[in-house]
Amino acid sequence: MKKIVVIAFLISASNSFSQYYKTYDWETNPKIQELKSYELQESSVAILKRNIVEYVQSKTTKNIIVLETTHNIIHVSDEKGIQRHNQVYIPMRGETKLRGIKARTIAKDGSITNLDENNIKQVENIDSYGNFQIFAIEGAQIDSDIELLYTTERSYTPFGSELFQTDYFIRRAEMVFITSELFGQIKTYNTDQEFERTYLNNLLVQELVLSNIPPIAEEEYSATDANKIYTAYQCFGNTEVTQDILWSNTIGNLAKDLFPLETNETVFKEVEKNIIKTQDSLSVFEKSAFVDNYIKSNFTVVENRNTQLEEIDYILKNRSSSDFGILKVYGHFLRALDVDYEIVVTANRYTHRFDPEFYNPNALREFLIYLPEIKQYISPTRIDYRISEAPTNILGNYGAFVNKDLEFHFSKITQYDPEYSRIKRVMDINFSEEFDKVTVDESQEYYGHWGVQNRAYMALMTGDNKANFKDYLTGSGIEDKKVIKLELDNTDMNQTVYNLPYIVNSTIESSALIEDAGGSYIFQVGKIIGIQSELYQETKRLNPIEMQYPNRYNYTITVDIPKGYSLEGLESLVIDKKLEVDEKLLCKFQSNYKIEKNKLVISIEEEYKVNEYAIEDYEAFRHVINAASDFNKAAILFSEE
Repeated sequence: MKKIVVIAFLISASNSFSQYYKTYDWETNPKIQELKSYELQESSVAILKRNIVEYVQSKTTKNIIVLETTHNIIHVSDEKGIQRHNQVYIPMRGETKLRGIKARTIAKDGSITNLDENNIKQVENIDSYGNFQIFAIEGAQIDSDIELLYTTERSYTPFGSELFQTDYFIRRAEMVFITSELFGQIKTYNTDQEFERTYLNNLLVQELVLSNIPPIAEEEYSATDANKIYTAYQCFGNTEVTQDILWSNTIGNLAKDLFPLETNETVFKEVEKNIIKTQDSLSVFEKSAFVDNYIKSNFTVVENRNTQLEEIDYILKNRSSSDFGILKVYGHFLRALDVDYEIVVTANRYTHRFDPEFYNPNALREFLIYLPEIKQYISPTRIDYRISEAPTNILGNYGAFVNKDLEFHFSKITQYDPEYSRIKRVMDINFSEEFDKVTVDESQEYYGHWGVQNRAYMALMTGDNKANFKDYLTGSGIEDKKVIKLELDNTDMNQTVYNLPYIVNSTIESSALIEDAGGSYIFQVGKIIGIQSELYQETKRLNPIEMQYPNRYNYTITVDIPKGYSLEGLESLVIDKKLEVDEKLLCKFQSNYKIEKNKLVISIEEEYKVNEYAIEDYEAFRHVINAASDFNKAAILFSEE
C-alpha cells in the first residue's frame, strides 16, 4: 500500500534556452515525393509527420510555456486522399497562440501554391471541442504533395500526449521532445521503438523515429483506439517529482471527499424512509443493491460544469449531480448502511490502457465503487448497470483502488465469478402434419452481463430498436417468422438478488425453415440459434483479441422425428473447435447429437473463459468463433422410410 501525501509541485528556477522552432524550417526548393511500390494502393501517404514539443522557461519571470511545432508532408494519390487532407484544423484551446504558419501544395509539374494567410478563419467551439483555426488547402490535385508547418504556444501544463497512428499510411513519423534543464520524461505505447537522446543544434533532446506505420485497422473483437501508437510525456522544474508523488497527489485530491467522516442527516432519513426499514437481516450485497437501485432511480447525472453539482447538500436537495458528485452520494448512503467500499480510478479499456508505472491524467476518466467483501462493483454513472462484476468497457484494464484510509494500490480489474455471464437455451421443435411448418418452443436464461444488458435494452430502447431486440430474442435471421408467444420475466432493472437470470419464454412458427425435396424434407436446423458472428479477414490481423467479457452458451435442442421418417446429414451437427494455450483451455465450440427414441437431441456448448487473447492465437480463436456460424448453416434431411 502507498500512503497518500498531498504536496505542492514546485517549479524550480532555470536558465532560459534558445527556442528550437525558430531555427526549424522546410526545404526552400521542394521536389514532388515519389511513392514506393507498397504505397501505390494508398489514397494518401504521410511522407513525413514531425512533431516537436519544446518546454521553454523564461530567464526573467521563470514562467514556462509549451511550444509545439507540426510539420507534415502528405502525398495525395486520388480524390479520396484530397478530400481527406484539403481542410486543416488547428486546435486553439484555452489561451493557445499561433506563433507561425505556412502551407503549400507542390504539384506534379513542380509548381507551388502557397497559403494565403488571409484565408485562415477562427471558428469557436466546434462540436464542443473548443476553438480552431481552419483553412482550405489551395491547389491540391491528384499526385501532389501537401505540406504544412506551424507552431503553437500554450500555457504550461506538465502533461501531454501525441498520437502517431491515423487512418492513412505514414512512411516516417518523428517526435522531438525538448525540456532543456527542466525535468522531462516520455514513454511510448504500442510500439517497440523508444526515444533516444541526441543533439540538435547543440541542444540535447529526446527523439523518436517510426517507419511504415499502417493505417488504423478497424477489426472485430479489438480495442482499436487503445492500440494506436502514441506517447505520453511529463515535464517539471522539480527533479524530485516521482510517479509515486504524482499518483499520491491526484488520487489524494480525488478521493479525500469520497469517504465522508460523518453521514449527512438527510441520507439517514432517506435510508430509513425509502430504502430499508432494518439492516439486521440484510447481506452486504442486498444493502448495496438497495442503495444502487435507489440512487439511480432518484438522482440524475448531468454534464455541467456547475460546481454545485459536486456539493452533497445541493445534490441531495436538487437530485442532480455531476459524474464526480454522484460518488459522494454513494459514499454517504453506503456509510449509512455500514458497507465497506473502495473507489476505483481507471479508464475505458477501449480508449486507454491504464498504466500504473507512468502517470497520465488523460487516462483517468472512469470511476467505480468496489465492494471488497463481495468482490462486486457499482458503476455510478452507468444507468444501464446495477451492482455486478466490472462493466464491459472497464473489465481487464488496470485501476487504482483507494480505501477509506486513503491508501491505494494498483490492480488489474478482473472477473471474480468465472460463471457470471452465460446463456442457457432449451428448444423443443415440432413439425406440422403436412411437414410445411416448424414450431419452436424455447426457454432462455440470461445471466451476468447478458441479463444486465437485456434488462437495459428492454427498459430504455424504443421504436425499431426495441422491435429489433425482440427479434433477436426469438431467433434473428429466420424468414417469415411468426411470434406466437413472447413472455419475459425478471425484467426490472432494479434487482436485489445476485445474478438473477433474465427469462425469455417464446413460441415461433416458420415455413422457411423447412423445404420440400420431392418426398423428403430439408430442415435448416442451424438457423434456429439465430445469426452468429463471423470472423473472415483477408488481411493480416493487426490487433490482439478483446472480447466484451468471459461467457458461456449451453443449448439443448430437441427435434421431434415424425413417425415413418429417418434422418440424414447428421454429421453437420458435429463440430469440435477449441483453443488451448500451454494445455489450458481458453475457448471452445462443441456440438453433438444423440437419438433417443423418436427424438433428435442436439447439445451445444460454446465457451470463452477469458476476454483477452494474444494476436498469435487469432487463427485458432477465429475457428472457434466461426464454428457457431458454421452450425448456423447446418441442415438435416428427413426421408420417408
